[in-house]
Amino acid sequence: MGTSTHNGGQKGSTPLVPSWLDQPDEGTTNDSTQNFGNVQIPPIGDAERFREPRGEFTRYINSGGRNSSLGRKSVSNYIRNSLGGSSNATRRMGAARNSSARLLNVARVFASGGARAVEEYLSIENLSKKTANEAFIAITDFVCPDGGPQDEGIARSAYISAIEESPEIAETKFEDLNSDQIMVIVERTMANAIFNRITNDIGNKIILLPQERSISDNLIIQVKDFVKRSVSDAITDLKVKAGNIRQGDSLKIVDQVYKTAFDIMVSAGEDE
Repeated sequence: MGTSTHNGGQKGSTPLVPSWLDQPDEGTTNDSTQNFGNVQIPPIGDAERFREPRGEFTRYINSGGRNSSLGRKSVSNYIRNSLGGSSNATRRMGAARNSSARLLNVARVFASGGARAVEEYLSIENLSKKTANEAFIAITDFVCPDGGPQDEGIARSAYISAIEESPEIAETKFEDLNSDQIMVIVERTMANAIFNRITNDIGNKIILLPQERSISDNLIIQVKDFVKRSVSDAITDLKVKAGNIRQGDSLKIVDQVYKTAFDIMVSAGEDE
């Protein structure tokens, strides 16, 4: 499905937010970047911090998705207890924060001047006449510069998956899109990044455990829908519109969306 990079899972003893995750991006840095309350992150994480939410998530997987409340509870526990809350969870998104901010900048530029303005902003010719699918693929290296760390792979996978999940606009000419349609790609990219982060930290077995592919696919759909609704609600609550974004504010807005979405997921899990 192109949704995530799967490995043996994150070790609990690795730093909660590795130093290379929290480096500002030259293209998105601004004076209004949040400091997240000056939360101090310990250099070494608790080796057991993922154990409980991983166990809950594994039991959710073994239920074949029937116990969806346990899935929401495990995600809530992961954010609240394993990561120490929504601010830390946002910082842990690492490269996805900067990638989401670059994509939000594209939406901002499009809202102000259309496809031609995006061409000028990115110094890429002939985007206007490409289909939306072709245009979004063409700007991949701007949105998600190729690197090596797993964190950058998560961000890139999230963006590519968002394009794949948007067949309703795939064949529309880029110049004929509106900014709301580009915001759909932004929203889906952010949701996919959170999904990828969750599955890499506590849900790696979502692919490995189910004996039938259909069960695995259903589990992925369930968790993605939960995350997507949270991101969508966050964007709605924060009244994020491409036409209302000031230059230099994209990273601040992205961080607010991620944090609010994490708060929504925590609240949903606590209600179970």
